Amino acid sequence: MKVRLGYPDRIVEVENKVVRVFKGRLVSAPLSEVVGYYLRGEGLLPPAVKEIVPDVVRVLLSTGELQNITTPVAEYGHGLST
Repeated sequence: MKVRLGYPDRIVEVENKVVRVFKGRLVSAPLSEVVGYYLRGEGLLPPAVKEIVPDVVRVLLSTGELQNITTPVAEYGHGLST
């Protein structure tokens, strides 16, 4: 998948599971880290990438690509008893 997002002050490209942002200088982050940051709110991402995380996830949701990136969460039917 290759996606380019349009902004007046930066260039954003998602390609080969990497998010690249050019805003004065080029920074990048793995797509899995970007999605993880969106889901958990924690992670080490460059500030220029953090600013566009919601837009990247929105594009992934609209194209159906998010299912290929996230790992399923195991659901357990067992409870804790005391």
